[in-house]
Amino acid sequence: MTLAERTHTQADTDPSRVGTRPGAGADDPVTGPMPAISLHDGRMQVHVRRDVTVVTLDGGLDEAFATEIAPTIPGALAGAEAVVLDVDQVTLLDQAGFDILAEAFGAATAGLDCCIVASRLSGRMVLERWGVTEHHAVFTSVADALQARAFADNGYGEGWQPESHTHR
Repeated sequence: MTLAERTHTQADTDPSRVGTRPGAGADDPVTGPMPAISLHDGRMQVHVRRDVTVVTLDGGLDEAFATEIAPTIPGALAGAEAVVLDVDQVTLLDQAGFDILAEAFGAATAGLDCCIVASRLSGRMVLERWGVTEHHAVFTSVADALQARAFADNGYGEGWQPESHTHR
């Protein structure tokens, strides 16, 4: 079952499950396509674009926040076919926090195509310094990542191959 096909309610308190659509009432079921699911006071949003699950983080990614969101990653990514981790809105990128998040994402996305979005040069340089670009392609926008995947699916380009898309 894909993220877009899931049904749940805002009253669902199981932390391994995805949250609810912003603005839904406490007992309103959320069904069908889910353009955005907001978790952790809106600091983590999950949506599906072109059959790719996009996880967008907002604010600081420190060890405390990463420890808080790591248990929700498997539920948020259940049924995903490919995953984009968008750290473009992350204002503080702490290595300990990123390592915790990377471990949770790695376990939840084993065997899936994955890439990272970071538009700021400073963010991409940090990811490169930490060795992330050796394992994952890094794009400057979600649109660029989706376009690269679409082109590769149609026989054009390298898709989400590591290091080939780390732009400076």
